[in-house]
Amino acid sequence: MSADLRQTQTAMSLLLSQLVHSAVVNPAGDRLGRVEDVIVRLADSGYPRVSGFKVRIGGRDLFVPEQLVLRLEPGRVQLQGQTLDLGRFERRPGEVLLREDVLDRRLIHVAAGRLVHANDLVLAESDTGWRLVGVDPSPRGIVQRLLPGQRRDLPPPEAILDWSEIQPFVGHVPSAGLLMPLGPLKRLHPAQIADLVEGASHEQGEEIIEAVEADPELTADVFEELEPEHQVEFLEARTDSEAAELLAHMAPDDAADLLNELDQTRRRPVLELMPVAEGQKLRNLLQHNPSTAGGMMSPDFIAVERGTTLESALERVRSAEDVPSPLLGSVFVTDVGGRLVGTVGIADVVRGDPFQSVEDLPQLVTGGVPLNADLQDVALKMTDFNLVAVGVTDEEDRLIGAISVDDLLESLVPEEWRRRAEASSSD
Repeated sequence: MSADLRQTQTAMSLLLSQLVHSAVVNPAGDRLGRVEDVIVRLADSGYPRVSGFKVRIGGRDLFVPEQLVLRLEPGRVQLQGQTLDLGRFERRPGEVLLREDVLDRRLIHVAAGRLVHANDLVLAESDTGWRLVGVDPSPRGIVQRLLPGQRRDLPPPEAILDWSEIQPFVGHVPSAGLLMPLGPLKRLHPAQIADLVEGASHEQGEEIIEAVEADPELTADVFEELEPEHQVEFLEARTDSEAAELLAHMAPDDAADLLNELDQTRRRPVLELMPVAEGQKLRNLLQHNPSTAGGMMSPDFIAVERGTTLESALERVRSAEDVPSPLLGSVFVTDVGGRLVGTVGIADVVRGDPFQSVEDLPQLVTGGVPLNADLQDVALKMTDFNLVAVGVTDEEDRLIGAISVDDLLESLVPEEWRRRAEASSSD
């Protein structure tokens, strides 16, 4: 819990469940009706301020602005002033109803990179009014609300999740008028965002995807981490031009795998909308069986000719822009005809004599794997020589692609492990 939340909780704090259905009374204490919901504006930064209450008085739903409230306490909301001219309740742009829109729903706990249930919400009084400050995700929260006769007490501070670390889903809220912001999600690794998408409902997953689409590179990274069925699920919901843009930002091997899963009638139109260079890379990869080295490889890698100094090879790594990060750890050495001589790790390049030729490094591993090599052959080559990447060669031993250990592990992870990882992203 943050220092801000601890400080706020030294003042008066209430659970949402202590206010919902509580009595609304006038200054004399006479009952007027009951509280139906608490209203906040999520656009407020940090801790959203309570802007008012939806109350039921005389069979009508009315809006009580926060300024008309004299006192809040468990089971009772006291209004100030003798004459009340309350308007009929209507949702206003930017407003969210805590009971209807947030309570009992899943939220993103950004600090932990996982989904949590809002079993109760914590409100606290501040110098500027009441604010939403925390979430109680514990089973205790829901038990207190649902079992008759249960006393509703504030949970211990360590059980409360700080609202400033929470990102709610707002796509289902008709009056929210908000898109999920990208900022909080950018604090997460793409794999964590992918886990959130997979653990959420389709609508919630779509809301996350729409948020990250403000950053095309991040969107591509997230799609690369999604399981194939989820990749297809969200790609099919996009237009051909949107799909083409997404695939163009993805690593070519991942993009080719995903395009291959797309309905056959859409593959050619999507390919034709891609930039020429990226589209041609995919066409080349699609010629190979996905379960072979040719289908797993990336056409982007670091290659230098025999005779290149370590200093020049290192500069080549620094200047590489299109090479996937997992393949930046290896330098492939070829002859003048493009035939593979061997592979060296970037650590050996950094530690070696800057003026030494790459092929003279004693750590050079000769050879690669052929296009038609299967997963087992690729795994054996990489494990036998402790490679983080292996080169893929054609019939004439020319280097045409590379497979990273990241791609290898992706192919080796059992489906049961994937399901377990997906389940751990939500409570």
